[in-house]
Amino acid sequence: MADGWAIVGTGRFAANRIAPALNKAIGSRLVAVVSRERERAEAFAAEHGARKAYDDLDAAMRDPDVAYVWVATPHSLHLEPVLAAARAGKHVLCEKPLATSRADAREMIRACRRAGVQLGTGFHLRHHPLFEEARRLVQAGDTGPIRAAEAEWSNPPRRPGEGYSAPWRTEPALAFAGITTGTGIHAMDLLRFVLDDEITAITALTDAASSPIAPLETAAIALLRFSRGTLATVRCIRSIPRPQNDLLLLGEQARLAVRHGIDESTHGELEADGLDREITGVPAGTDMYARQAEAFVEAVREGREPNASGEDGLRMVEALDALLEAARTGRTVSLE
Repeated sequence: MADGWAIVGTGRFAANRIAPALNKAIGSRLVAVVSRERERAEAFAAEHGARKAYDDLDAAMRDPDVAYVWVATPHSLHLEPVLAAARAGKHVLCEKPLATSRADAREMIRACRRAGVQLGTGFHLRHHPLFEEARRLVQAGDTGPIRAAEAEWSNPPRRPGEGYSAPWRTEPALAFAGITTGTGIHAMDLLRFVLDDEITAITALTDAASSPIAPLETAAIALLRFSRGTLATVRCIRSIPRPQNDLLLLGEQARLAVRHGIDESTHGELEADGLDREITGVPAGTDMYARQAEAFVEAVREGREPNASGEDGLRMVEALDALLEAARTGRTVSLE
C-alpha cells in the first residue's frame, strides 16, 4: 500500500506542524501539496520536500502516490476536500473543527463510510504521552471516580506587528468562531479523551459582544457536565501572559495534573498526588503530530477507526455549537 500523503492547505500550521511531522513520521512520506494558488503550492512543496504541487484538488486526488490526505484549510472549507478524498478512495485526516455545521460533519462521515475510507479528526493532544498516561491511570481506577476536572489552552500576547496566527481566523465566514475553534475545542476533546466520557451539558460565557474581533470571541469559559457526573471547567483566552495550560483531574483517590502540556509543542510534566509511582516527563524528541500520522496509518492498515475518528469530530462540532448557544442565550444547553 502506498504511504504517500497530500496536504490540502499551505498556511502556517501546515508549514510549521504538519509537513515537518510527515517528514519524520515512520511509515509516512509527504508527496504532494494542494493550494488554490499554484505558486504557493510549488513554494511549499520545494520547502518541505514534496515532489508534486497541485492547484487542482481533483487532480491531486487522482495521484496514485497519494494514499492519505491531511486537510488543513480554513475551518469553513473542510467539506470539499474531505468529500473529494472520499470519492477518490483516499483516507483523510481533517483538522478540527471537523466542520462548521453538524450537517456537514455528518455528510463527511457518510461519504467516507460509503467509500470505505477512514476519516480522522486532528486532535493531536490525544497523542501526547502524558495525556495517554493520565487516561490509562483513570481507566485503571487508580484515581477513583473523577469528581472535577479543568483544562486550559490560552495564548500569550503576540509580539508587536505579529498579528493573529492566520488572517482568516478573524473572518467569521471562514473561522466560524474565535478562540473556541482554535484552542477551546482541543481542551474539551482532551477531557473527553482522558475521562473516556461524553459531555451531557454545557454552560458558557464569552466576550463575543465586546472582543476586539467581534463577533468572534477572544475569551471563553465553559462548565461541562459529563455522563458519569464529572464537572469540568474549560478556559481559553487570547493575549494573557504566561498561561498555565494545564490539565487537572480531581479523583476520589488521587489528583492528577499535567502541567504546561496543552500546546502544539510536546512538553510538560505529570504530577500524581496519592499514587505510589514514579512519574516522568515527555521523552525527548516526541512530536504529537508525527505520532498522530503514525497512529492514523496504523489504524487504516488494521481496518479500525483512528483516534480521533470522524464521530469524535462530530461530537465536538455538537459541543462547540452548544457552547456558543449557551454563551449567547445564558442558558445551560443539553447534549443528551
